[in-house]
Amino acid sequence: MKKVTVAIADSDPARRAKLEQSLQGEQDIKVLTNVLSEGVEAYSERRFKPRADMTEIEDVIARIGRLKPRILFVNLDESTGGFGLLQALYREYPETLLVLLTDKSAKQEEILQALATGVRGCLDHEAAPSYFLKAVRVVDRGEVWVTRKMLGTIMDEVLH
Repeated sequence: MKKVTVAIADSDPARRAKLEQSLQGEQDIKVLTNVLSEGVEAYSERRFKPRADMTEIEDVIARIGRLKPRILFVNLDESTGGFGLLQALYREYPETLLVLLTDKSAKQEEILQALATGVRGCLDHEAAPSYFLKAVRVVDRGEVWVTRKMLGTIMDEVLH
């Protein structure tokens, strides 16, 4: 059985740890090292150390290129580069499927813009752990993971 590789780009360590815990222990999922820089001391392997000659977005993109995850959970905030990161990832690594991590402050227009950028799913950080597992498996099969409400909004956009 081939494992689905998953990486997480979230600057909040508690949220990232919660998501990692919900995915670990599954025989068909392998959680990869965090892709965001947190200082040189956090990385014992040379290939994961941040590079001084790169911007944060370039550094994250380079790490994704080295790790080559099948699925990347991305928190959309300024520390992860926002839409610029999403667009660059989709352009550079279209084989990596992006899943947006949101919270209650996320605006519907931002989520729609992310989906238009190539994001394959959207999940709230507060979702039950089982939803993260389901999202990985659904997105890995080539399907999209969004709420029913968001699906209705997408349909309204398509029809009008």
